[in-house]
Amino acid sequence: MTDAGVIFSDLEADTIPRLQAWLDARAEAATLGVEVSNATETEAFPAVTVVLGPGLGMVDTIDDTTLRVNVYHEDEAKASRLALLVRAFFDSIAANGKPITRARVTAGPVAVPNKLRVHQWYMVVNVTRRGTPLT
Repeated sequence: MTDAGVIFSDLEADTIPRLQAWLDARAEAATLGVEVSNATETEAFPAVTVVLGPGLGMVDTIDDTTLRVNVYHEDEAKASRLALLVRAFFDSIAANGKPITRARVTAGPVAVPNKLRVHQWYMVVNVTRRGTPLT
């Protein structure tokens, strides 16, 4: 166990560009024009938002935390497909320890009723990440 403080990378800054590139590389109708961001509200659809949620705590240089993910699409079938693709991304994200050592969807995706006139799906991703001790 380290006695020094530990600094952790920005999970949103790490995962959002990776997810955006992964979706952009897919030739599926559900992924066309999707914008991935950390916006808490969006009017650009289709969209995926990824925001940092509460964590479970830190042991040594390992931190367990969560990402809250929302998927929005105007088309119901495409919204469902996009949510399943985003889940597949997080379930298979490269856990190379730089910084993510493990990622797993632990809740969802589930449909969320809303007043936006778009279809929304929500999921929670538990993420374990490695930090760097301050020296």
